[in-house]
Amino acid sequence: MAEALGVVASAIAVIQLSKEVISACQFYIEALRSDAPTSLRTLLIEVSTLKSVLENLEFIAKCETFTPALQNRLAASDGPIEGCKAAMTALEKLFPKQSLQSGQNASKRQKVQATFATLAWPLKQGQVQDLLQQISRHRDGIQLALTTEVTKDIKDIKAASEEIRSILTEEQRHRVCSWLATTDPSPIHNRSRQLYEDGTGSWMLRSQHWADWLASNTRCLWIHGIPGSGKTILASWLIENVLSHCERVSTKNAPRMSVYYYCYFGHHQDEAAPFLRWVITQLSRHADVVSTLVHNLFRRGGEPSIPELLDALEQILQVFSCAYIVIDAVDESDHRDQSLEVFHTLVTDLRFSNLQLLVTSREYIDIERVMEKVSVSVPMANELVEQDIRLHVQSVLRSNPKFRRWPDDLLIEVEDAVSTKAKGMFRWAVCQLHELQRLRGDRGVVSKALQRLPKDLDETYDRIFLRIPQEDWEFVSHAFQWLWFYGELGPPDNGTPSVLLLHAIKSSTLRTENDNSNVLYDSERLQELCGCLISCLEDSISFAHYTVKEYLTSARICQGPLLAFSTGKTKGLTTCLDTLLLQAQICASQDLKQLEVGDILQLDNLDLWRNLSRHSVYYAIDSLLIWGKEISETDDLYGRATRLLHPSTQYFRCIDKSGYNKNEGRWFQFLLQIGVSENTYAHAGRIDWKEHLTDSDASLFLSLVLLSDNPESPLLSRFMKEADIKALFSNRISLRIQSGFNIYRNGHWSFIIETFEFDGPIMDILVPFFSSDSEHLQSFLVNYIGLYNPSTTLICYISYYTSQLRSDIIYNRPYFCPLRHLLEVGAQPNLSGYPITPLQIAVAGRNLEAVRVLLHFRADPNYVGEPLCSAWPANSVMASFERFHGMSPLRICRSGEALSFTEYPYEDIIESSTKTIRQLLLAYGGKDFQLELGELWTR
Repeated sequence: MAEALGVVASAIAVIQLSKEVISACQFYIEALRSDAPTSLRTLLIEVSTLKSVLENLEFIAKCETFTPALQNRLAASDGPIEGCKAAMTALEKLFPKQSLQSGQNASKRQKVQATFATLAWPLKQGQVQDLLQQISRHRDGIQLALTTEVTKDIKDIKAASEEIRSILTEEQRHRVCSWLATTDPSPIHNRSRQLYEDGTGSWMLRSQHWADWLASNTRCLWIHGIPGSGKTILASWLIENVLSHCERVSTKNAPRMSVYYYCYFGHHQDEAAPFLRWVITQLSRHADVVSTLVHNLFRRGGEPSIPELLDALEQILQVFSCAYIVIDAVDESDHRDQSLEVFHTLVTDLRFSNLQLLVTSREYIDIERVMEKVSVSVPMANELVEQDIRLHVQSVLRSNPKFRRWPDDLLIEVEDAVSTKAKGMFRWAVCQLHELQRLRGDRGVVSKALQRLPKDLDETYDRIFLRIPQEDWEFVSHAFQWLWFYGELGPPDNGTPSVLLLHAIKSSTLRTENDNSNVLYDSERLQELCGCLISCLEDSISFAHYTVKEYLTSARICQGPLLAFSTGKTKGLTTCLDTLLLQAQICASQDLKQLEVGDILQLDNLDLWRNLSRHSVYYAIDSLLIWGKEISETDDLYGRATRLLHPSTQYFRCIDKSGYNKNEGRWFQFLLQIGVSENTYAHAGRIDWKEHLTDSDASLFLSLVLLSDNPESPLLSRFMKEADIKALFSNRISLRIQSGFNIYRNGHWSFIIETFEFDGPIMDILVPFFSSDSEHLQSFLVNYIGLYNPSTTLICYISYYTSQLRSDIIYNRPYFCPLRHLLEVGAQPNLSGYPITPLQIAVAGRNLEAVRVLLHFRADPNYVGEPLCSAWPANSVMASFERFHGMSPLRICRSGEALSFTEYPYEDIIESSTKTIRQLLLAYGGKDFQLELGELWTR
């Protein structure tokens, strides 16, 4: 510590001397201007460079990142800092004191005196040259010491990464990266590249800012402009140029890498963490390593914090000599304060000194306030952009067949008018050309149109909508509502397939009072009506630009004659979600329900986006998850949702038949989040209600539980408010579902999947669905005490109970044990009337913790229930334990057989558990016996 303080003190002393010399140099150069000696300018540059190096050294020392070896090397009496100090002291003495005292506000008289003082300078130039050589040598020594330390860190990091790489297989590294990346921006990049016009964007490559950024002379560029100025298209093109640059200059010893990220309002998220996660993932994939920190975060699970992600980024960056990062549309991030803070850190923190950042956004004050401090500003409205817009306009006028018959001088007039009035807005220019092509090449008509060109995008969109014939308003309005709706569900890269969109529009418009079914509407008609408002690529349709969606969802459109086209959330859901839920109900109950068990439609993602009925079944469940609150607040939508989830529809069974993918489906990921057990997760799409036996309200309750992130979620809360709670918990649920279990025989385990029947009151059915550490399960067991029988719930639950005795659960939140809770609220461990007891089941599953708890609550180690009693049907979970009927717990333990509905028990664990359970049973007075059939009858 003392050495570090000595280093800082010496550095500060030299920095102070350098400030004095720099001030004197600046004073003389300003006074003499062109007459100032060249050596004086050289002195200013060299000393300024030394000052910068020492300031960085001071910062690093204060951060306590020095190793003892580095401290000793720098603090030595013959070390580079003391050498700099001696040389700078000698150099400072060469300047007349009066010049140093004059300051920057010196009068002309004083400047003249200074000029005369320089007459002695030639005599001193030899001394200055010697001192500068000493300073240069010592400065290089400081930089070498720091660089050696950094190189050592890089070698350590690479060594650790290589160690992880040798441990992990390629598949495991892929799994870590897949976990880390939560948002993939590549679809946006691919769409943006398709919209690029040749020649545009070259203005940026011609700018000095771009050259400085590539050369790392400038750390950060901020490209900003108004909506429609072409920032995203420009960003996509610059990304490709950065990639090409890296491929040209990257070497094995000095690798360079580029990464891009697009913020998007449709993500509905603060983009800070997803951005960092994506960048780290891409760098890791390119380096073909997973850093130690990332691997540790993966093993720990959960969401990494921003500081942890920044540490991980720092670690992986050490593999590269330089990394270029382009991030587009920062203004579209929700709650972007954290994102802006991250950008500030990336530019100012020395840990990321080999990272180059390019940011694009709108000109918002909060973004400007941050970016102006750390970046070079590049406005989209500049002469170079206007040249690009003109090139684009020229290209369209020459290539579009509709303009070929126009006179050349008229085309020049169009080019001048559109290029000049665009004011940097690419989107505006594109729209004007699209609208002008509709005119015949009459000079008077065109000239008049050019004179009254709209002033901005809003006025442009107003005019386009106003020219749509009123009889087509409903068709166009529904088209945009569906584009908004499908956009929220995440359509394929190119947009919503036209066949699905047109079918959806037809379905929703048929349910209105204005039936226009006699009019032929196809994709060509839609393009004709909507013009430049939509984009059609590979027979798929999307908003042509995000400003179209903003316009349709803004309050501005609601204040004029175009209210019919407004596309807010409420209107979109009323039209589209209602139609989708109805289509899902019809398809499920009339088509998919009739398919044989095990039949699954082989549909890929594109197939699902071309068939409205299949698409509705598949995505209805995602819609229920996304818009549960809105559904609960609207009677019509709530009624539609409950009819879809009614047992007679068999919706859960149908989504499995539609090929709903548990690896990609939103619902399956959701089930893991709410703590559904692995067995239920794997087979949740195959719930088969026994329609004529199960209670519809109780079944609906279970369905809503599997769609709710907490017991107070809007959908579940509304249901509970309207339900008879007492009747609900006593009514019967009857269903079939597949479940897997492990059976131990002849020294090895086998995994078996069977279809089981669950039949009973709601709590007895609910408990096997959730893992023991599920907050859902805890909430239901605690909040509804008195409405369920804890004894029957115990025996239905015991085969699924897993111990939570893991430090990450016990120490991170209050510990809740469902098994202990049931026993504490009155569950009888020695319940009569059943052919097997909870203790027998726990021993059969080699569940050590369950055995401990049951014995603690006075479970009789010699009670075997009533083996001849048939409390469960033959294909129930409990019937699986029939082989253990009449066997005492100790006999089961010594039988060499086991049966577990929980996780796979490893050989060493099963051996250890069996031994401990045997000891426990003996300690509690357990005996080894089995009742024979005759004994069972006599009992």
